[in-house]
Amino acid sequence: MILKAEPDKALRFLEDNFELFRGLYRDQLEHSIISREAFERLTLDKADVVVKRLLDYKLLIAQPNGFRINEPVRGFLAFLLNEYKPLLPEELTKYRQAFRELFERMQDLNGQDILILAERLDAFYQELQEFLEHVERNTGQLLRSSQHLKANKGEMAYAERVRQARHLIEYYIEPLNRILDVKKKASIANLLNQVSAYVNVQRFSHPHSGIRLRFERLHELLRESEGRILRQSHVVTRELLPLIERLQTESEILSGWLYFLERPFLHEVPDMPARRLFTVTGSNLEAGLHLFLQQFERRPEEVILKTEEARPVNARRVFFDRRHYLQALQQSLPLDNYFSWCYQAMNEHEEEAATERFLRISSLLFEESDQFEAAFGAGRFQIQLGEAAFDLPIIAVKPKPAEAEMQSN
Repeated sequence: MILKAEPDKALRFLEDNFELFRGLYRDQLEHSIISREAFERLTLDKADVVVKRLLDYKLLIAQPNGFRINEPVRGFLAFLLNEYKPLLPEELTKYRQAFRELFERMQDLNGQDILILAERLDAFYQELQEFLEHVERNTGQLLRSSQHLKANKGEMAYAERVRQARHLIEYYIEPLNRILDVKKKASIANLLNQVSAYVNVQRFSHPHSGIRLRFERLHELLRESEGRILRQSHVVTRELLPLIERLQTESEILSGWLYFLERPFLHEVPDMPARRLFTVTGSNLEAGLHLFLQQFERRPEEVILKTEEARPVNARRVFFDRRHYLQALQQSLPLDNYFSWCYQAMNEHEEEAATERFLRISSLLFEESDQFEAAFGAGRFQIQLGEAAFDLPIIAVKPKPAEAEMQSN
């Protein structure tokens, strides 16, 4: 390839028009070729001299149906942008054939033609470097694609996201996992382990010093590749293979429906049109729900001062001694009427009875539910706090069996 400019000028031209190259690269990445329509659209605001230099510098190669970025330039842009198209498993499997043939030829030529053995060791080293780089790029691109599917929950239909996920798993992720699984005899990782064992012996026993150095260098790369392949394998098994399950669990209804469709004859189908009456509430539900919601109300207490009885208002906030009330509750168990005990305890300990303080004391039963057992009794219980009137259920409280045993011990 002969350039019509010095290398530094070609690089400067690429830098000055980097956004154009970014657009050309992404279009080729998506469609495998830059159509003439896309080329005209991307170069619409560029001068004719820029378009001419793209071809003169051999950065772009004309094709019968469009253009392609020259392969060395395409690889350079892919490295700069960190955007790759995942390789199909067939493209990665070719490395196994290359490794197998080079490994067999190395064994056949051991101790014979030193020159060709050195060249094949260098070739194996280069092939292994390319294989590791392709695997890491593949894993990274598949991870970004899976994250894109999980992130676009609101922008992409659920069915389309699942379809794309199944495509990635079937044609890219599962085959990549088989290639990296060292336990599988036909995997590339398993073959590299066999090569590593052979190289480890030859780096000490080969009679030629230059060949021993090459075996040593290859052995270091094989040891490094073992860790790199293991890391990529972990990414595949932990992040990529569970992709479908993670998408399905985003919707409990959809995941349940998919589970039913996978086993339609193993589950009883409910009679959907039939109208049935189910009682899901008890007699004390309304009062209990009202009491529960009152715990979260943060309404300031109203202070009404009559003119003839006006006196300074004590604005000092009294600290709520939660530990005191919890200990008093534990010592008072069992109780026949929990809310009556709350009211009496508040009057004994507080200077002024207040709605807010009563609600905080009564919430102890709900906050410490792992320590107590409660049961609704018959009847209701009414108390008056200022202008607020409470109609409360009768609740009997006792310690849980484990707590009772600990107290007795």
